[in-house]
Formats: sequence, C-alpha cells, structure tokens
Amino acid sequence: FYSRSGSMISGNTFKQNDLIVIKISISTTDNSKVENVAITDMLPAGFEIENSRIGEVADMNWIKDQAVEDYMDVRDDRITFFTYAEQKPRSFYYLVRAVSTGTFKMGPVSADAMYNGEYHSYNGAQTVIVR
Repeated sequence: FYSRSGSMISGNTFKQNDLIVIKISISTTDNSKVENVAITDMLPAGFEIENSRIGEVADMNWIKDQAVEDYMDVRDDRITFFTYAEQKPRSFYYLVRAVSTGTFKMGPVSADAMYNGEYHSYNGAQTVIVR
C-alpha cells in the first residue's frame, strides 16, 4: 500500500475516505518467461476501485516502473491484469478508496498462467481495518 504521494503505508489500518495506491509485482524465479498470466486482486469489502487508469491521475509521477498490461478487467470486487511474467519484476498499480468502516478480510493476490496450471502464485492475505 502507498499514499498518493508515494510514501509506503505501514500497517493495515486506514481512515474512511483515504485514497490508497496498491502495487502488485510479478516475476519468475528461474529466468523463464510465462505467457498469458492472469493476476487477480480481490478487494476487501471496505474498498472500492477509484480510477482504473492510474496514469491519468495527477500527482502520481513518482511511479516510474509501471508495466503495461495486455488487458485489464475491473469489477466491483476485483481487478485482473492479463500479462506475462519474466525474471525482471513487472509492477502494476491501481487506486482504491476506503469507503466503509469495519474490519475486512483481504484475500491473497493470485497469479495463474491461464494455459499451464503448474505456474501459479498466491500471496498477501490479511485483515484491513477502516475507521
């Protein structure tokens, strides 16, 4: 999690109406390139996607390593980036707003090769609190 100014947010507690930048990175561990990867981030119930095109948001010029996805699917409860993975890390960013107060479960980010089940990754499940 990052603030709009690029500062890393430590912890898992947010104020209602906070704007949060989420960074997801993917890379392979064996020098290979894996095609047709779907990276899905399920949002906790207290968050809503703010603007799916982060490059169009002013004051976000601190982001220097944003990868370009082949396709992006935005839903009410998740965002999915369709891309590839290689040894060099690829990073994707998007904005959410903390809209509802409470304690919410956040599932792990999943990355699955769509046509080869032996390539997958799941990481980052936690609880978030919106006050």
